[in-house]
Amino acid sequence: MERCFELARALTALPSVSGCEEQAFEGLERICAGIFDESYTNPAGSFVGVVRCGRPNAKALLLDAHLDEIGFIVSQVFDDGFLAVVRAGGVDPRVLSASEVMIYGKKPLKGVFVSKPPHLQEPGESAKKIELSDLYIDTGLTGKELKELVKIGDFCESVSPAVKLANGFIMAKSLDDKICIAQILRALELIDRKKLGVDVYCLFSAGEEIGGKGAITGAYGIDVDYAVALDVCNVYMPEGRKHLENIRPGSGCVISYSSTTNRALTTKLVNTARKHAIPFQLRGEPGRTGTNAHYIQISRAGIPCTNLSMPLRYMHTPVEIIDLKDVLTGAKIIARFAEDLGGENDG
Repeated sequence: MERCFELARALTALPSVSGCEEQAFEGLERICAGIFDESYTNPAGSFVGVVRCGRPNAKALLLDAHLDEIGFIVSQVFDDGFLAVVRAGGVDPRVLSASEVMIYGKKPLKGVFVSKPPHLQEPGESAKKIELSDLYIDTGLTGKELKELVKIGDFCESVSPAVKLANGFIMAKSLDDKICIAQILRALELIDRKKLGVDVYCLFSAGEEIGGKGAITGAYGIDVDYAVALDVCNVYMPEGRKHLENIRPGSGCVISYSSTTNRALTTKLVNTARKHAIPFQLRGEPGRTGTNAHYIQISRAGIPCTNLSMPLRYMHTPVEIIDLKDVLTGAKIIARFAEDLGGENDG
């Protein structure tokens, strides 16, 4: 599991706010060195890596995990040295006040989200729901100094490096969905190339948090035969939603049966996990899975697609938490699935 943590730490350190994913390409190439037979980027801002099986006329499997993360875009630079920002993706303003942020202007610049202290608030103001428009970023710079480094349109992200917690849990920002990129890379390291019967295309897609542009364009451009979309999912919380009570961190990744994913391929993924005695959890989805699986499934003339999700606590906050056991067991499912698919064990 230490390798899974190393990958998670390196990947979550890469800045890749939705719309600015290209900032991560150089670091991603460094992390992936020696894993892919070839790699490239596309105009939509996605990164593609390919592992060839070496067999003539081999079918192709797509593994998708989104590269982008939620963040912010600078909307105002004030004369008194403060910044205002707008959302890039589904940011929750409730968790931002007093949190650290990195602004990517002419050079990386640290700041902190601030709001009016309780001593200065009007009666009843503390009961008001905090909106992003109520928050500002303080860097310590004067307005003149700040305007030399930061402009409207620059992007920002939360600062929360990956750290180990108790019992194999880790915490970081952007585990949604960098942890699934880590899982894919670990799966590729675990694959026995001699058993591999398909070419594997890994799409680290742009823009999932703002509408799925990377999955839509990437799946169309690659033209594969099968696909697995990897993303995170919410888990049981006290007094939470009843249907999540059976989803627990540490019990394996979640395979979803949904009306928008391919049932036969989903069953094949389930059977792979059972065949190799790898822990997993099952979930029934009422419609879309909330992942790129929907966009991939309807690409071209239709691509058989299933979904594998990582149980995650506190989604879309700077302190997302996962269990490393789920990363490793999920990587094993993907590795065995790729080996069996299109090979002598397919069927």
